[in-house]
Amino acid sequence: MLRAFLDASAWRPRDDLPRAPRALTILHRQAGGCDGCAMEIAALRGGAYDLARHCIRFVETPHDAELLLVTGNVTRAMAPWLMAAWNAMPAPKGVVAVGDCSIDGGPLGETYATLGSIAAVALQGFTRCDMTLRGCPPSPAEILRGLLLLAAGRVVSA
Repeated sequence: MLRAFLDASAWRPRDDLPRAPRALTILHRQAGGCDGCAMEIAALRGGAYDLARHCIRFVETPHDAELLLVTGNVTRAMAPWLMAAWNAMPAPKGVVAVGDCSIDGGPLGETYATLGSIAAVALQGFTRCDMTLRGCPPSPAEILRGLLLLAAGRVVSA
């Protein structure tokens, strides 16, 4: 068991990413869909990416978050929950859309059960996403890179 722990550094992803210039607090909400992007976020939150070193912290309440990270196609049932979380977040705040479904509806689009992208929810004061990461799903390393670029003040739309 100790050997496996010591060998963990061999499989831990190597990156040349610098620390974020400021801390990011993120509230993740899976809005619907296949959960592919949500699994990539769970992998990112795992120990392999060492988010503490990058000053990124996921929080469980909107009162502590500055970014609302949305994955999946927004369902009609989830829209009120997203609006409530957005309204409870203190200003300044932002929206991060991860994956094709949260950006433009993906393969599902707008149906009787889904609204499509995060833009279709009409959050109060929301004009555009602060970061969009395309992919079905994007890898945890791509998500981390995008968050670090966003923390550095660069616009991310990939």
